[in-house]
Amino acid sequence: MELTPSEADLSGPTIRDSTAPEGLLFHYADEAKPLATPWQVAVERAKMVRKCSLPKGIILDPACGSGIQLAAYCAMMSREGIGIELDESTAHAANSNLLRVSNHGYDSSLADSRIRIGDGTITDPTLKVALLHLDPARPRNSRTHGIDEMNPKLDEVFSAWKGQLIEGDLGPAILLDLSPRLTNEQRLEVESIVETFWPGIGKTWVWTSRGRGRIDRLSLWLGQLSSTQNENRFVRIPPELKNKPVVVQGETLPVSGHRRPPRKGEHVSILDAALVESGLATEFLNQTLPDQEITWSVVTGRRPQIHHPSSFTFEDKNQSLLVQATGRIVKLVHCELTEETIPRLVDAAIEYGFAKLTLRVSLDPELQPRLQGSIDRQLAARGGSHTGFVAQQPGDSMLLLCLIS
Repeated sequence: MELTPSEADLSGPTIRDSTAPEGLLFHYADEAKPLATPWQVAVERAKMVRKCSLPKGIILDPACGSGIQLAAYCAMMSREGIGIELDESTAHAANSNLLRVSNHGYDSSLADSRIRIGDGTITDPTLKVALLHLDPARPRNSRTHGIDEMNPKLDEVFSAWKGQLIEGDLGPAILLDLSPRLTNEQRLEVESIVETFWPGIGKTWVWTSRGRGRIDRLSLWLGQLSSTQNENRFVRIPPELKNKPVVVQGETLPVSGHRRPPRKGEHVSILDAALVESGLATEFLNQTLPDQEITWSVVTGRRPQIHHPSSFTFEDKNQSLLVQATGRIVKLVHCELTEETIPRLVDAAIEYGFAKLTLRVSLDPELQPRLQGSIDRQLAARGGSHTGFVAQQPGDSMLLLCLIS
């Protein structure tokens, strides 16, 4: 059964996406997760795909879900798309979303697109596909999101549609939208499946984050979408819709194991945990802290931490989104961080004129707000003008008072 946007029902349940333009609402099926792909993420991805040289043909999404990403492709690239969805309710939601986006002033190619209710592993020999986007469904409660849990299976989709993919200079254009929980071994397994169908095809892994130190999307860009120079890319979607994403590209490099205690006058910086997880932190630091000796204090967890001689050099101010906090060490306080030692820490903060001091250390979740609240109250009563944070070396009782300039 095939659905067309011109006949879509707009009376179903809708939800507001804070990243979408005012007035653009999206439909979702009764049992589906609303806005699994935020509109801003879908649009930014479509804009990046638009920069690639694609042959003429349709955009195919054989597991389109609610159709948010397909709608973004059609809107940003002015191409017709075909989405296939096994669940009838979800397919109707996708069809309604194509019409909603079309009515919001985007390209008429949306109105000419179609949604099919059916199995995405069944091919249509009449179609010529310029871009294959595949986002396999995954169990909601799974902790692994293994290759065998994907539905539909990668090899089944490839087998069905390989003959309909139009190849460019670098091969077919394929984007696999995968779980961010995939391990390195699982990523290699995905690459191995791809290689059985297209030996030697270009591959670029892309980690996408909306902040909060987490990877929101992990995707593999293949063939015509791949970068000939970089096998890995990290994309930070900015909170402001008008701003462009921050992109870090290059080789994934290990973090140096060399460690030494920080010194007064050095800078302490806490990096975006998602950037570090992608393996591209070293590439980012080479760009923003050129020719500086960088020492890693914390490599894993929510607050990856380094110290270095001088401040960052950001060519683009949005690059600062990849640094949670950075400041110069003005005082080393030799004490544990407890309720009993807070007065000592506050005295040191007052000495250096701090009005605000944020705890950026690993603490018991119940203890952290009590300590932070105590610091806030005492500093508010004593005045000051500077802003800073407290950091700490792992396994060391010394606290680092860092001034944000």
